[in-house]
Amino acid sequence: MTIVQQVTWLGYCRAGFEPDLAAEFAALAGCTPTSVIAHPASGYAAATFSGRDAKRIRNTLSWSDLVFARQCMMSQPAPTSLPTNDRVTPIVAAAKDFLSAQSVASIGGLLIEYPDTNEGKSLSKLSQTLEGLVGRQLADAGLLATDALNKPRLHVLMTSKQEAWLGLADPRKSSPWRNGIPRLRMPHEAPSRSTLKLAEAFHVFIGDNQERLLRAEMRAVDLGAAPGGWTWQLVHRGLHVTAIDNGPLKGELVDNALVRHLREDGFRYKPKKPVDWMVCDMVEKPVRIAQLVAQWMREGWTERCIFNLKLPMKKRHDEVKRCRAIIEEALESRGRAWQLEIKQLYHDREEVTGFCRFVPRSERGG
Repeated sequence: MTIVQQVTWLGYCRAGFEPDLAAEFAALAGCTPTSVIAHPASGYAAATFSGRDAKRIRNTLSWSDLVFARQCMMSQPAPTSLPTNDRVTPIVAAAKDFLSAQSVASIGGLLIEYPDTNEGKSLSKLSQTLEGLVGRQLADAGLLATDALNKPRLHVLMTSKQEAWLGLADPRKSSPWRNGIPRLRMPHEAPSRSTLKLAEAFHVFIGDNQERLLRAEMRAVDLGAAPGGWTWQLVHRGLHVTAIDNGPLKGELVDNALVRHLREDGFRYKPKKPVDWMVCDMVEKPVRIAQLVAQWMREGWTERCIFNLKLPMKKRHDEVKRCRAIIEEALESRGRAWQLEIKQLYHDREEVTGFCRFVPRSERGG
């Protein structure tokens, strides 16, 4: 009897971007899935690969390689049904079967989660209760060892009160946050909620390196700064910021000693000497922003850049690929090691956020 090998990838995303995430799964795998589940506005997508494709891509899934995934993992090919009178028993039984099928002796953590939708949020209390109950049973069975740092995490995605997907995430290749969402508080001093986009970008793209890469003596340029949400994030970390915008800044940024506000067009401004950071959150066609970022990196005007791309309503995955190619060409032209990541962050809406930089010799292996 021939057993057909299967691998299913499961990812969480912003509601409405399920087809984009499914398209990314196929692009990352380099082949067409045998089945796809990407219900509109569900907040998640799953793609199943079979045969030789499944064997080849088994260990290739990585959160940092995906734009539209808030979280990603290898999962069951179909959800587990949950009776209303006892949800714990079927989850524990499915977990045991799933771990055994994946040859996983024990897990390093358990998260019972829900999609970022109105329906999903109504499951938050139930998920919290089930996490404690399921966790105790898995621990009693010797399957949960919370002190094991590099062991896979078991995720249980509650898509309704009647069903849940089980998945395994490598902590080195997945988001560290519950539901793939970093919890950030809105600073009351910041002039706009857009400040949270840059704060989240710092957490996602540079993480534990924030103190090293955002030092007080550094200089930054904020293109399209008004009313100042992104400038505020930089100033709050002690950076000197040149804020470029014909509009006014607000709040404590006005007359701030760390801020130089120039009423100029962000597309025309050129720094007199290179800066440590350029950030850009302008409402413009994504290709034009990509070309602007490419110019700054190609000309050596900055070492690092964080930028937003406002996406069209259709073919968003294709538009991101187009913009990525423009920036990659510019980075390659410098003949230096570089890094480029693009993610749809929790605080983004119809947009994605990119991060690119030249990697210094001190960070390169070998």
